[in-house]
Amino acid sequence: MDSEAAFSAQIDVRNDVANVALSGALDLATVPVLEERLARLEGDGVRAIMLDLRDLSFLDCSGLGAFVSARERANRNGHRLVLIGAGASARRLVRVTGTEFLFAEQDPAMALDQFTHSQPDQVSQPMAADVNAHAI
Repeated sequence: MDSEAAFSAQIDVRNDVANVALSGALDLATVPVLEERLARLEGDGVRAIMLDLRDLSFLDCSGLGAFVSARERANRNGHRLVLIGAGASARRLVRVTGTEFLFAEQDPAMALDQFTHSQPDQVSQPMAADVNAHAI
């Protein structure tokens, strides 16, 4: 099975908040898939993107670079980008590369709470229930 088949990005957008669940291997071959999906979301004008890394089985430096670029675009464009659920190998890569700022957000439940408090009646419960992840 090739890398592209092993990677997926499931997107759930509710009330201008996108929850993007990544799974499989995010590497040089699959980064373009992630970048295309993020560009589409950013172009649609979402106010926040939450990247859920719980099911990401592999992350290399090119994947990490895609996260850094996405954070820079978010800062420039005025939307939020939150990464949650990184596994041990991703946390190690973040430490080694000095990119801890990507995970400067508090725990996932608090990050989602910030999204929901800005428009409390508009974020649905299924998305809130999907945040049992470990933050870095």
